[in-house]
Amino acid sequence: MGRILRVAVTFLIVALAIAVAPPQAQAQTVDEIVARNLQARGGLEKFKAVQSIKQTSHLKIQGMNATLTLYAKRPNLSRQEVTIAGATMIAAFDGVNAWGINPMAGQTTPQALTGQAADQARREADFDPPLLDYGAKGTKVEFVGNEPDGARTLIHLRITDKAGVVINCYLDSQTALEAKIVTQSPAGPMETRLSDYRDVGGLKMPFSIRTTAAGVVVADLIVDTIEFNVLMPASLFTMPGKGVKNDAWRPFSLMMSA
Repeated sequence: MGRILRVAVTFLIVALAIAVAPPQAQAQTVDEIVARNLQARGGLEKFKAVQSIKQTSHLKIQGMNATLTLYAKRPNLSRQEVTIAGATMIAAFDGVNAWGINPMAGQTTPQALTGQAADQARREADFDPPLLDYGAKGTKVEFVGNEPDGARTLIHLRITDKAGVVINCYLDSQTALEAKIVTQSPAGPMETRLSDYRDVGGLKMPFSIRTTAAGVVVADLIVDTIEFNVLMPASLFTMPGKGVKNDAWRPFSLMMSA
């Protein structure tokens, strides 16, 4: 799901925002904030009507140009294909098992993922945004506070899933759309900025996604196309052949979705 302005201008705007905005946000319950976000994205009915998603993007990651194609299907099937320098990496989850192919690491046959790698793939296969039906998923959402972000104010929500994994989600106080996502990685905090929201089939989707770590840009992603309710055979998500186990391989992930 930011814009940083000059500090001198920001200080005055934020001071005014703090004087006016927080009482309104504080008066809202978490459920009201979540409901406002889902409505801003297009509404619960629109989300529930989507049974599959195909997204194509181009990006620059660590100085290299790449393309990314994402496939997702209810309830929790996913496949990611990243092509860099002619080599295509695949990470997929068939609803039970996670697997991948990483030719850049010399792996040309499917690898069954286990351990933390499988857990990560399983979490990322959740079809709906984390705030949708969060209570039914066993997820806890807390309102942390309102925080300045350049000329705007962000509503900070802490999302903790049933496995204890924490996502810090920041909503634009004016639009209620996801503006920033902060997660923890083995290398430290990862910040993802979401912008350029566009209407796709009645849902607001971010078309620009930038991920940074320690202030350094890790990846810049621009979405090219998003298609809903595309026919996807089960074989798209199933590991070909028998494969071998690998608990160290990591699926490619930018967030992505808010």
